[in-house]
Amino acid sequence: MIDEARPSSKRSDHPSLILKDMPANLTPQYLEAELKFKQAKTTSEKIKALEVMMAIIPKHKGTEKLRGQLKSRMAKLKEELQKRPTVGRAEQAYNIKREGAAQIVLLGLPNVGKSCLLSQITNASSEVADYPFTTQKPIPGMMKFENLQIQLVDTPPIQLDHIEPGFPNLIRNADALLLLVDLSEDPIFQMEILLEELNSMKIELVGKGPIPSLEGGRTPQRALLAGNKCDVKNAMGAYQKFEAHFRGKFPILPISAKEGMNFDELKKEIYQILNIIRVYTKIPGKEPDLTEPVILKKGSTVEDVALSIHKDFVAKLRYAKIWGSGKFDGQMVKRDFLVNEGDVIELHI
Repeated sequence: MIDEARPSSKRSDHPSLILKDMPANLTPQYLEAELKFKQAKTTSEKIKALEVMMAIIPKHKGTEKLRGQLKSRMAKLKEELQKRPTVGRAEQAYNIKREGAAQIVLLGLPNVGKSCLLSQITNASSEVADYPFTTQKPIPGMMKFENLQIQLVDTPPIQLDHIEPGFPNLIRNADALLLLVDLSEDPIFQMEILLEELNSMKIELVGKGPIPSLEGGRTPQRALLAGNKCDVKNAMGAYQKFEAHFRGKFPILPISAKEGMNFDELKKEIYQILNIIRVYTKIPGKEPDLTEPVILKKGSTVEDVALSIHKDFVAKLRYAKIWGSGKFDGQMVKRDFLVNEGDVIELHI
């Protein structure tokens, strides 16, 4: 029903809203379109229904006011649609909810073994086949590393000159990238294609070292390189050339997703590139719970530990005791004390 219209004082056999003194001669097709308008849930659906109503409404003096109302409603809906940010289905598919200690996005050309790696190293089920483009949308899975979980996200293969909506944002928002190349092909050529496509998305890869400050809307993103199918004949020879070419720029290692080779080292490298640390808290007089680490960025302080537990701790915190990187176990430290991997913190408020 069109909201601006008002019910006629006369009885009408139509469920449609009829203006006063307007002939009740609207067609069944119009009434059907009006029903679709009533049932529409989104602005776009309402606009489509209105377009039909405006196209098939009888054009005569008796419908002049109703046609004016339809135009007015159409203008308002289009204005509303322009103000409201729209996200297409394709873009929504790349909006992956972050879980665990960090999110790692897998990137590679067709048939390099990303789906096989995800299936082998996480609890996720990703379609695996010997032909390319089996992965049609991002698929997340959780990888266990010691006492924490890290999210890996398999993605559709990189294609030349074709970027799916939402893909760049997924890459930018990840904590790090794992780039996979096929050692049975030309891994250096594959890597150059990946770098070119990422460059077109204004994403610049960073390996070891500090994150640079970039201009022109470019985004730095940490990356780890893995040469897959190292179990294939002559693959290690290709890996040596690949490793020599990119040595010093990125951390690199050979793996076999199919055979599960070098997975422990891969997990360690992933953890290292995340630039995070694990610390633990304890209650005075009790042992620390080493199964539930507090995840922090390197360079964090005791105050950051308190903030990760509850914001009220920060204001009330008087001091802390530390086991691990202190001068001695149980050392009393202030809130600006830098914490390190494996430290145990006892907060006093």
